[in-house]
Amino acid sequence: FFLLSAICCNETAAFLASSSRGAIRRFSATRSYVHSLDDAELSTPLTRKGFVEGIVQSSCGLLVLSQIEPALASGGATAGGAYLLSAKQRYNKRVTAGLKAFLSLDLNDISAVAAFFETKDEGGWEDLSAAAYLLANAFRTNSSKAPDSLPSVKSWKAFAKDVDLLQRGLAKKDMGKVASSYKNAEEKLDEYLANVELPTVMELKQM
Repeated sequence: FFLLSAICCNETAAFLASSSRGAIRRFSATRSYVHSLDDAELSTPLTRKGFVEGIVQSSCGLLVLSQIEPALASGGATAGGAYLLSAKQRYNKRVTAGLKAFLSLDLNDISAVAAFFETKDEGGWEDLSAAAYLLANAFRTNSSKAPDSLPSVKSWKAFAKDVDLLQRGLAKKDMGKVASSYKNAEEKLDEYLANVELPTVMELKQM
C-alpha cells in the first residue's frame, strides 16, 4: 500500500510540472486522501478497489468545486447576487440622501442650489454622483458586460447630463436654463430609480 501511495504521488507530481492550478488542487486532494489512509487505524486491509474508489470520490469532489469557484469569483448575478447586495448596502443610503436633497432644492434660493453642488458631504452632488454610478454598475448580468451597456448606467448618465446643464446654467446665472434643466432631470429620474430598485420620485419627495 505504501509503495502504491508513493507511485501515485510521484506520477501526479510529474504531471503537475506542466499543468494548471486546477491540476494542483486535484493533486493536493489526492495526496490528502492518501495521507489520511496512512493515519487511519484500519480494522481491515485496504483493497485496491477501495483505494481507487477513494481517489475517484476525491477527484469528483474537486470537479464540483472547480465549477463553483469561477462563479463566485465573477461577482454579480453569477455569485447569487452577493455583489449586488453588497453594493446596495454601501450605496443605497447615500444615493437616497443625495436624491432627496436634489428633489427638495428651491431654485429661487441660489445659495442653497450652489451649496448642493459645492459640498463633498453625503447629500451633495459629488457624493451622489459617485454612489449612484457605482450602484448602477452593480446591476449587471455578468462580470464582463461593459458598464455603458447597462440600462441602469444609461439612465443615470441621462439624468446626470441634465444636471450638468443645470450647473452650467447656474454658473452663468441663467435661471431659465437652471429651471428647464432641473425639470428635465427630474423627469428622467424615475427610470434610473426603477433600474436600481429604489423608491419613485414621488415616494422620495414624501420621505
